[in-house]
Amino acid sequence: MDTKEAFEVIKQAMIDDEPEKPGSYAHSWHCNIAMMCYDAIRGFGIDSDHAHKIGNDAASRFMKLCFGVNTKA
Repeated sequence: MDTKEAFEVIKQAMIDDEPEKPGSYAHSWHCNIAMMCYDAIRGFGIDSDHAHKIGNDAASRFMKLCFGVNTKA
């Protein structure tokens, strides 16, 4: 399997597992991305509440752009 095919398998798995629901495969990716962003944003001195909102927004945008799914915190 080449990279493009592998990516499509992951993308389809996210779509099939109801990405809008907490606990789904896509939601787990969202949470990991959001926390990575949160940690980086907090490192610049941004308060926790704003960092949380920004991290979740960034994760939602990434998931839509990369996998075509809608996720939320």
